[in-house]
Order: sequence, then structure tokens, then C-alpha cells
Amino acid sequence: MEYLKEAFGIADIILENSWTLWTVYISFFILALAVHKNGNRTRRVAGNVMLGAALPGVFISAHCLGLFVYAMIKVYQVASSGKYHFIGDSPAVRSIQDAGQAIPITYLTVSLLLYLIVALISVICGIVILAKRAGKAPGLITLLYGLGLIGYDCWFFGEMMMFFAS
Repeated sequence: MEYLKEAFGIADIILENSWTLWTVYISFFILALAVHKNGNRTRRVAGNVMLGAALPGVFISAHCLGLFVYAMIKVYQVASSGKYHFIGDSPAVRSIQDAGQAIPITYLTVSLLLYLIVALISVICGIVILAKRAGKAPGLITLLYGLGLIGYDCWFFGEMMMFFAS
């Protein structure tokens, strides 16, 4: 159990840096599935566009989850081997720590643009659904999601600039 605790202590930085990615991309993917679900042609087309836009985010989220699982397994193996008194001395653990910092932060930086693209697609699809009278609730939810994501992206941009400035 202690080895799992040590492994989680190293790999938790990946979770901390990835939770915003998972929240935005997975929620957008679920919204796209909900819009696509109906038999209405307009909603199916809008849902297909949204699903296409959601795929890069789903792949990014899956990669971060895979990185977390890999880090847990690798650090657990190093800790249970008993070769190192302090597991931070292991080159494998150091490279995992570096990757755990660099990869999610890189994805967060790329996500500044991806969030804006997803938000604009969501706003456009919401307007199309509302204009074609393909469903008031799905169109309104999609439109509000896009507008909220634009606001979040603006705030997130400011936070990332402060992070890079420090």
C-alpha cells in the first residue's frame, strides 16, 4: 500500500494538470452525443460536426489518462524493486516527473486555441439548431455552452499568461 501511495504522490501532478481538459472535452463530447441522438437531420448534422470537433479533445484526455496510468505503474515498479532508497533518484521516475509536468501543460497551452474552436462550433451549431427549429432545448443548451466556454477561454487565457509570466 505504501508503494501505491508513493506512486500516486508522483503521478498526481498529471491529474492536477489534466482535470480542466477532462472537464471541458468530455462535457463537450457528451453534449455532442446528446445533440446527435435525435433523428432530426439538422441535429444529426450539427451533432456530427460537434463530434468531429470533440475528437481531438477526447484523444488529449485519453492520452493524459494513459500517462497517469503509465506513471502509476512505472513508479510502483521502481518503488517495489527496492533499488533506490529515495525513488526520486531513479532516472525513470525523474523522466516521468518531467513528462507529468510538460505534457499536460503543453496540452493546456494548445487547448487555449482548441477551446475557442470548440466554443465557436458550439455557438454556430446552437444557432443553426434554433434557426431550423430542430429543438429549442438542445439548441439553447448548445448555444449557452459555447458562450460559457468562450468566457472560460478568455479567463483561462489570462490565467495562462500569468502562469507563463511567473
